[in-house]
Amino acid sequence: MFRTLASTRRAVVPGLALVALGLLTGFAGAANAAPGPTAAGTVTGASIGATASFGATSSIDTAAITAGSSAATYIARVVALTNAQRKMHGCRALTVNATLTRVAQAHTTDMAVHNYFSHNSRTGKTPAARMTAAGYRYSRAAENIAAGQPNADAVMIAWMKSPGHRANVLNCHLTQLGVGYAVNPASTYKTYWTQDFGTPR
Repeated sequence: MFRTLASTRRAVVPGLALVALGLLTGFAGAANAAPGPTAAGTVTGASIGATASFGATSSIDTAAITAGSSAATYIARVVALTNAQRKMHGCRALTVNATLTRVAQAHTTDMAVHNYFSHNSRTGKTPAARMTAAGYRYSRAAENIAAGQPNADAVMIAWMKSPGHRANVLNCHLTQLGVGYAVNPASTYKTYWTQDFGTPR
């Protein structure tokens, strides 16, 4: 079942927060977060990826952004685990799409750097609007987000235990995937994850 953006709500469960959203345009989405403490540190990501320095006041040194090798490993693992789940349930493997990857990583990094957790960007752009603005033309699209899981296996377990996230992972009509991952120890959740799915027109 897909919910409209207007009905999107976060339900707090011990150790997790869950959000599901969907649009009538063939877009579906879901979110999952595990709470974590706030501390000074760095933001790390991959693909467009990065390390941005944070001080005690959480000021951002965006010039310090560099690629992180463990992030690339985690992203590859999420793709592999996603396709393993799809294979077990009779769906074809998703192919990695460069545009979806850029969109997923940009949103993930933005959530980590600016310490928020939402399908919508700080400027109000929905996942569908971000995909379209990046030039991705889709007939179907979906997004999963998560926060607080320490590694790829943990985030996939969380997504597969949540009906909305599981439905996106196992939607056999989706054919492409982009994954984003970022870390900011100074943020609420520390780790942030995004899966952007699509089927091109």
